[in-house]
Amino acid sequence: MADDLPIANDWFSIELEDEYGVRKIIEPYVRDWGGGCMWLIEGSEFCLLVETGIGIAPLRKFLETIVSKPIIAFASVGYYDHAGGLHQFDHRLIHKEDVHRIVKPSRHNTVADYYLDTAFDAKPFKNFNPNNYLMPASEPTRLLYDGDVIDIGNRTFEVLHLPGVTNGASGLFERESGLVFTGEAFVWADGYIYEGEPLNRSNDADLEAFKNSIRRLINLPAKAIYRGHYGRCEAEEMRSVGTSYLSE
Repeated sequence: MADDLPIANDWFSIELEDEYGVRKIIEPYVRDWGGGCMWLIEGSEFCLLVETGIGIAPLRKFLETIVSKPIIAFASVGYYDHAGGLHQFDHRLIHKEDVHRIVKPSRHNTVADYYLDTAFDAKPFKNFNPNNYLMPASEPTRLLYDGDVIDIGNRTFEVLHLPGVTNGASGLFERESGLVFTGEAFVWADGYIYEGEPLNRSNDADLEAFKNSIRRLINLPAKAIYRGHYGRCEAEEMRSVGTSYLSE
């Protein structure tokens, strides 16, 4: 029950930069499958935020205590746990095929109906109730397409359209360093691979498209993988998991 949850004041946690200059941000009182990971990269002109969390606490205010450059916020999919905080930022990027979820969010089309109620170990403020939370709507400032480039000054990230989980699921690839941000398009843990919602929950999940997106990912010249849930892994793990999945 939401009334039984304690109130947590330190809602966000951020790690130090890894060897590629990427910081992981989590909402530590939200379980991995219900909240996931955000990734922050500071460039010479902008910061890039990959995923924006649930949107129930002031993420932008938190980040502005750490970085001073303008923040470009990218959501890999229009689900509540990836696009929930998008409305807080001035630069809001998402693939064209998922824009309807952030413009007119519902608990159904953002999958909040199926995960939010049991995802929390604490709450950010007294009256928060996950049973009726709906992520705030927002208008994108840029619609993304496959092959588009996000430039943050000294680093550039190529948009990968990775349909399957939804029509607009997408990721990012920094070709120079071999970093891949798979978002919701390829998430796995403990032998489970998330293929998207069943047909009675989604009108745009496509298993064949999902498999094609996995093929694309495992053939990239990648070095490190940053997932929308369960953290970073090495490219060899992604290739192994993806190859095994496709061979079944």
